[in-house]
Amino acid sequence: SQNYIKELGNRQCEQDLKEVLETWKQIPSHEFKERVLEKQTSLIKEWSESLTKALATEKIVSENTELIGDVLCRACGYHLGKLSRLRQYGQSYFINDHDFYNRIEEKILPEPREYVTTSVTGKALCGSKNCRAKLGCIQTLKDHSSISPIYPLKCQSIKIKLFERENGSETMILKKKWKQMLFKIPPLEISCSKNDEDIYYDAYDVMQTDV
Repeated sequence: SQNYIKELGNRQCEQDLKEVLETWKQIPSHEFKERVLEKQTSLIKEWSESLTKALATEKIVSENTELIGDVLCRACGYHLGKLSRLRQYGQSYFINDHDFYNRIEEKILPEPREYVTTSVTGKALCGSKNCRAKLGCIQTLKDHSSISPIYPLKCQSIKIKLFERENGSETMILKKKWKQMLFKIPPLEISCSKNDEDIYYDAYDVMQTDV
């Protein structure tokens, strides 16, 4: 029966353990310590080499991942913009697209909250009528009025659907912090003239713990 086979296995394990213990007892203490140290050093070296390779591979994947996919509201899945339009500006992450503005709802504060380099004027909510989850806030960058107002997105308020072109698979990414993303987000290059019609919608996280 299965119980009998399991019992035989347990007895064999006990017997093997007794033999190992008897073998250890015959090894002088100084020699035993030397063997333990050698094994410990060997394991640490193997772990270090494995970690180095893993980090190198992760870096290559991160830098070469083509950003194909969508940025969605985490609460309801409402489409906020294309992943290819995601940009980084300092510690800010944003969707650089006019259409993003049409996919959110603004809730203006009675009085703006003033900070050293920014002014918070309201909240940015999900544009879906059945959701209206808070995505972030509305800010004015005092040093960069040409790209203001901006619509900060909390990383915990969005999810990313990443498409793998090679195998056609889809991966849903949910992170607490932007720096935990599995790919490198291209930086925003502010080199446009005053006549440039593009408006950049920044995704800056007000709370530093979300960076």
